[in-house]
Amino acid sequence: MRRTIEINGDIIEYELTRKRVRNLNLRIRHDGTIAVSAPNRVSLSDIDRFLREKSGFLSKAIAKAEERIERAGRPVTYSDNEQINVFGERCTLVVTPYKKNKVEFSYPYVYLYVKDPSSVEMRKRTYEKWKRDMLKSDILEMCEYYYPLFETRGVDRPKDIKFRSMTSKWGCCRPGDGTLTFNYNLFEVPKECAAYVVVHEFAHFLEANHSQRFYKEVERVMPDYKIRRKLLNEY
Repeated sequence: MRRTIEINGDIIEYELTRKRVRNLNLRIRHDGTIAVSAPNRVSLSDIDRFLREKSGFLSKAIAKAEERIERAGRPVTYSDNEQINVFGERCTLVVTPYKKNKVEFSYPYVYLYVKDPSSVEMRKRTYEKWKRDMLKSDILEMCEYYYPLFETRGVDRPKDIKFRSMTSKWGCCRPGDGTLTFNYNLFEVPKECAAYVVVHEFAHFLEANHSQRFYKEVERVMPDYKIRRKLLNEY
């Protein structure tokens, strides 16, 4: 259920889910949207009162999410002059009519050639294909670079390296299946951050959790991983 509430003169929308929980729970998602879970016994007026009491937290959390989204530089409308990130570098999208759909990159411009510049779907589809191809190429190259450093620790070569869009993870390792999965949105972060994700996921072949031993394996390969991780968290 989607609801709106006025707090300090601002209209805030939130998604309400009724669950078998004891208390009200508030969560700010990565995209800045607000989610509230509440027991069936709690009235809507009590939920609104709860949110007003959390107004300070809400304002700070929403502002932080908006700042992170702005920093990520992910295209929204795929329009001419839109500001986007290419591996952490802020660039400008240039939409141009052309006989075939393609993308050319010449920093600081990304030239998006499309048959029908007025079609949002065509602009999006053309850009996203280029983005995914670029990301795959770079991540696979990084995997080839870092794998030998884990091979010496007895790690088998991954059986499969996959890519997909994820909302809460930059990567995923399934040691039992021998697979690695990476988030397409790594395209917008600096390459040193993407490299950290590669090393992080490879380390899970040795340690399935995030224990001290796990981070020792990461540090063995990437001594400055803490700096890279801190930068990554800003996105």
